[in-house]
Amino acid sequence: MTFMSTLDSSIVNVALPAMQRELGVGAADIQWVSSIYLLACCVTVLVFGRLGDRYGKVRFFQVGVALFTAGSALCGLATTLPVLIGARVVQALGAASATANNMGIVTEVFPASQRGRALGITSTFVSLGLMCGPTIGGMLVAVYPWESIFLINVPVGIVAFLVGLKTLPRDAPRTEAGRSARTGFDTAGSLLLAPAIFFTFFSLTNLANGATPLLTGLLAAGLALLVVFVLVERRVEAPLVRLDLFVNAVFSANLAAMLLCFLAVGATEYLLPFFLQDACGYESNVAGFILTAIPLGMAIMGPLGGALSDRIGSFWPCLVGLVIYAAGIWFVGGLSDDAGVVVIVLLMAAMAAGTGLFQSPNNALVMGSVEAEDLGFAGSLVSLVRYMGMSAGVTGGTVLLYGQMSSLAGHAVTGYVEGRPELFLAGFSFTFDVLAVLILLGAALLVVGAVLKRGR
Repeated sequence: MTFMSTLDSSIVNVALPAMQRELGVGAADIQWVSSIYLLACCVTVLVFGRLGDRYGKVRFFQVGVALFTAGSALCGLATTLPVLIGARVVQALGAASATANNMGIVTEVFPASQRGRALGITSTFVSLGLMCGPTIGGMLVAVYPWESIFLINVPVGIVAFLVGLKTLPRDAPRTEAGRSARTGFDTAGSLLLAPAIFFTFFSLTNLANGATPLLTGLLAAGLALLVVFVLVERRVEAPLVRLDLFVNAVFSANLAAMLLCFLAVGATEYLLPFFLQDACGYESNVAGFILTAIPLGMAIMGPLGGALSDRIGSFWPCLVGLVIYAAGIWFVGGLSDDAGVVVIVLLMAAMAAGTGLFQSPNNALVMGSVEAEDLGFAGSLVSLVRYMGMSAGVTGGTVLLYGQMSSLAGHAVTGYVEGRPELFLAGFSFTFDVLAVLILLGAALLVVGAVLKRGR
């Protein structure tokens, strides 16, 4: 389920041209098929996490599996764009409900001595889903209609639901006394947070195409609602977001590092296919094959990072992972358009190994920083940070790339310029250098958090 839900945040991108042709809509309209999924996940994931804390994480995980499977079926049967977008919302609600509670279930079930490895496997499938989307999507669309990228989820979702009935632990019954102020549900906070995230997320995502009075107004409204939300959360008995958790330097530092990591993941995942196909001239199938180096690197290092965190603690695997990731990004950004396949694959694999080493202990540290009654909230916060980082990475990477290309060309550039590969390579290198610096900033935050923890 973890693999499917993250896969569907990226698999549709490669099928968008085919969808656009068959549905007869414009390029701006078809992008909603992709963006509405991330947007709906961001808006609802914290709410589902807190609902899981109150009414049972396994229950809401299974509800998520069922909703996601039903949404996938509806997407595959859609014949118009509005229906497809509505089905994607149903699919996203399922993904949000499941991913908000999956890490909480794992953290609750496994003892501390095995938790890092268990979360490492979960993190591996998150990374695999994010990175395999374009490759699997390209293979399916090349052979089957675009509906196949959704319909393939249906049998897998049904099996996941049935296996979950047999293998997932029963939610511990909660008495009314157990549903105390710590585990109650914050209706007022939920009603404020959903539009706050929607307005802020929507406006920031679209500001890359140019500021308009509407987008500026939505951003201002979103930020104002966030301020009101924080004020409300400081007063209510059972807050949706435990603001006091952010006083924990280790918790906050690791969450900030996670945001920067997924921002880089989003940007590199979006830009690397353009580098391979436009600059290097590889066919899409060859480019897809080269890109498999990234999920393979993550798949190998994810469980290893989790095992190391069980053995030596989470700090050093997190720190070393980020340093390796920053170095890998810097080297990949310096590739030329005539670089050989072997060199490209090795550097991409090294880059992926860094983020794979980081993510598992990072998740273990964040999840281990909260009490049992807040595991759903912590897991949903991890998912929210992942979704927002990925989206911000796509937008920020695009702005940096084409902004640098435009600066060098002396006029506005919005795509690859034929006959001028040096423009793209310069913009690509600049963007990856900025991403490497951001990852090093994340590493510095980890060190600061550890120093503050020791100083207490």
